[in-house]
Amino acid sequence: MKRLLALLALALGLALAQAPAYPENTLGLGYAPDRGFYLQGSALLPFSPLGLDTGLDAQVLLSQSPEAYALLKANLFPGLVVEGLFASVGLGLDLRYPFGAHLGPLASLELPGGALSLGLGLGYQAGAGLHLAWGAGFRLYLEPLALEVSASDRYPFLLSLLYLW
Repeated sequence: MKRLLALLALALGLALAQAPAYPENTLGLGYAPDRGFYLQGSALLPFSPLGLDTGLDAQVLLSQSPEAYALLKANLFPGLVVEGLFASVGLGLDLRYPFGAHLGPLASLELPGGALSLGLGLGYQAGAGLHLAWGAGFRLYLEPLALEVSASDRYPFLLSLLYLW
């Protein structure tokens, strides 16, 4: 148990992870201690304007008051190399219920066996007006599963188990 907690603390210390900038197909369940369980998934979209990979990430809160989140993303620069590691930079539009919409950059850095991801977005959130959305995280790939540790402006900590398909 101590080793598992140490591994989780290390993953959280490396980064707190949103979904990567690059699209992929996943389905899973996440848990945020202060919010409850989230059903989440992502999918490659069947269209690629100007040859760009596009994807949709979604989360739905399964407890408490209704909350839903969708992130439409386009992978603008999929083949960047940073210090010998692959990186991706994209653009994301997040849509939220209760109403909110944000537009901003997404970035991912692939590490051996995982990926660090960051996202920012400026937009509007009901009740807050002009709002800065942010998210960060680390995803550990354990094919065909992935373990994700993340944080965002919507929750301070989320641990997710995802199936990659």
